[in-house]
Parts: sequence; C-alpha cells; structure tokens
Amino acid sequence: MDAMSTLGSRLREERKRLGLLQPAFAELGGVKRVTQHLYEQDERVPDANYLLQMHAHGVDVTYVLLGTRKTANAIAIDMNALCDIYRAIDDFARNDMGEPLAIEERLRLFSLLTLAQSGGTAPTPPADLHRRLMLCLSVAA
Repeated sequence: MDAMSTLGSRLREERKRLGLLQPAFAELGGVKRVTQHLYEQDERVPDANYLLQMHAHGVDVTYVLLGTRKTANAIAIDMNALCDIYRAIDDFARNDMGEPLAIEERLRLFSLLTLAQSGGTAPTPPADLHRRLMLCLSVAA
C-alpha cells in the first residue's frame, strides 16, 4: 500500500473511476454530500452499511479498505465476511478509554483479519470473529 494513500483518497479515486461527482456518489452510499466529503478528507470513517451499498454499485471496496486491487489470482472473500470483520473491529478495537483506535490501527487489524479469513476454506462466523478479535486484543495488551 502506498504510504501516501489513505482510505479517503482511495474512496475519492474510486468515485472518479466511476465518473461520479460527490452528490451522486454519496447518494449511492445512502449518505449526504457533506458526509461523503468528510469520508474523502479522512475526517470520518464509513460504516459497513455504506461499504456494502458502494460494493453493490461497483466500488472496489477491497481497494478502498486495504489499498490493493483485486487480481485474477486473488483469493476472494465474501463481502458479508468483510463486513463482519469490519463490524467486529468497530466493536472491539478500542483504547483504554473506550475510544476507537486510530484509523491506521483499525485498518492494519482489518488487513490482518481479512488475510487470516482468506486462508480458510469457509467464512468464519461473526461470533468466532469476535472471539478471535478478543483473543488478539488480550494478547496485545
């Protein structure tokens, strides 16, 4: 992943790739233009529902989140599994004060969990993802 590339810049790149202006792109994701602008400026982080809607409209969500384009040889992960991982991280990736970890930390964790998920033969159920994430966080503490 390019060190200068951020989730917001990749989201903007996908919008431009699809030839859309912010208002139309925001509508695809079910948000207001101002929210879309905040996403693209890395001032807010999109939720899983937004990402699911964008995926349904042709946005390369794997690229937006991880910074890598899908290739013919890439191991496919079901979009629902990606959303389960994203939700688990939102639920559990918090600092000692209960605040969400910085986006870079959450994306690193997301990348590790999606890599682990792609190595399996079947999607990991959400409850198991939560359990694994809790184990990871307790080991890191």
